[in-house]
Amino acid sequence: MASFLHPTKMKRVLFGYWLMIPLVFGLYISILAAVKNVSVSILFTSIPSLTLTSIVIFLLFFQLFGLFMVGNTSDCRHSLLGFYLKFSMVQQLFSLNIPGLILCLFVYRSLVDAKEKVNVSKQVQWAVYMLIGFIGSITILLVWIRLSL
Repeated sequence: MASFLHPTKMKRVLFGYWLMIPLVFGLYISILAAVKNVSVSILFTSIPSLTLTSIVIFLLFFQLFGLFMVGNTSDCRHSLLGFYLKFSMVQQLFSLNIPGLILCLFVYRSLVDAKEKVNVSKQVQWAVYMLIGFIGSITILLVWIRLSL
């Protein structure tokens, strides 16, 4: 059990989850369109909640990219990875992705609770912060739209 809670393995599980869910959802949309004998675009225009859900699901690709960028920087909670995981937990909660929230929490809890000075380039830091801003703003917009429906 302790070897499963190693930060590298936990990051791989989260990485796999964030990669698998959009692919399974895309397969579901394709099968649903084939069963209803309509195109995918008609399916999206006729079911607005499906459109919103697909945007939330495909935001996982952006989160996956962010995890890829900061994944190997440090295994400490007080690093850029720890900050990114805290943001991801909040984002997963707002988008009602409970398994994603639990996986983010497990990855965060597997990190070492120490302060480690890691030199991450300013370019990577700005890219991660811009990605966080993009994901956060799209999530807020989607929650607002979902609540107004």
